Amino acid sequence: MLSRAQIVTVVIVGALAALIVGAPNRFLAILRNVLALSNLALFLFAAAALAWFLYAVILRRMLRARRIANARMRRMMREAGIRGKDQRN
Repeated sequence: MLSRAQIVTVVIVGALAALIVGAPNRFLAILRNVLALSNLALFLFAAAALAWFLYAVILRRMLRARRIANARMRRMMREAGIRGKDQRN
């Protein structure tokens, strides 16, 4: 029959052996989680870069073209109003 001290020693040695055997698996799991988070960060960075590009290049050009067209239309309407005023006098 084993004494209490021997049973505690066997349990502690077994636990240490389980930690030593399971440590690489835990380390790999942690490493996989860190890599997954870094992949998520890279994806979010790429999405943000794409959104900035679409805003900076495409949307700003469209807004600028619309602003120029509106200014041209206002000028034409103002000139048409002046011409109409001149013709009435």
